[in-house]
Amino acid sequence: MNTVPTDSPSIFAALNTLKFAEAELAIVRPNNPPPGIAGFVFDLVKDDGVELESDIPDHYVEENTPVQDQIALHPEIVTVSGDIAELVKTIPVISRVAPVTNPLPMITDFEPELSPGAQEVQDETEQAAAEDTAAVASSQSLYGYYNAQIPPQPNQTKQSVAFGYIYQLWKGRQLFSVETPWGFFTNMAIQSASARQPENSRSVTEFEITFKKIRTVQSVTVLPGNLLGRMSIGRAIDQRAPVTQNGTVGQLPLTQEQATQMYLRWTPPS
Repeated sequence: MNTVPTDSPSIFAALNTLKFAEAELAIVRPNNPPPGIAGFVFDLVKDDGVELESDIPDHYVEENTPVQDQIALHPEIVTVSGDIAELVKTIPVISRVAPVTNPLPMITDFEPELSPGAQEVQDETEQAAAEDTAAVASSQSLYGYYNAQIPPQPNQTKQSVAFGYIYQLWKGRQLFSVETPWGFFTNMAIQSASARQPENSRSVTEFEITFKKIRTVQSVTVLPGNLLGRMSIGRAIDQRAPVTQNGTVGQLPLTQEQATQMYLRWTPPS
């Protein structure tokens, strides 16, 4: 019996691509993405669509004339649809994925010496990374990884396998690549998905999936005095006011001369 694992964590939870770890990103292969939905291809591809939207807010001046000075880009939305059938007449095609080599290998002579405890922790980390790398190298895609972790059960239909893969991607909040007629979109997540089986057939399932681009930010420190700081901060640096009350109430801060005089007049307790 094939039971939908609604109470179990996703099979992709161990990858956690939202953390953007180097070893975990390898399975997504952003520079050489697999075909379809991270390796999964519909038996019959139907409609594909891409939505590009932006917000251009209006600001009204004294003459009640609207002006625009900003354009906010919405994340890209990709919608694909297709069918999965139990029997399909197709020509098998083998797609090869070029291996990604490391341009900067580690030099053992320059590595620092670790304590026994630190060496044990490093060995455990390297073993876990090696297992992830082996799973990635053998699967070449998220769909291959899913089939390796959850092999099809006896008498399980292709429709059930396809739904299980989409369900695990959705539940695991996984980021992956999506192939469209216009190119590949990376760092996409499932926004909505629907699976329908028509009344005239029990051997075909219609899928419609909507993906949304995931964007992340990082902290950047800039100095207000340099040109880069002025360009990054924008209006804020032009609108700042000079500081006249530095932690005091009702009076101006002491000058250096006043502070020196107060220090000379004060006698430390004996």
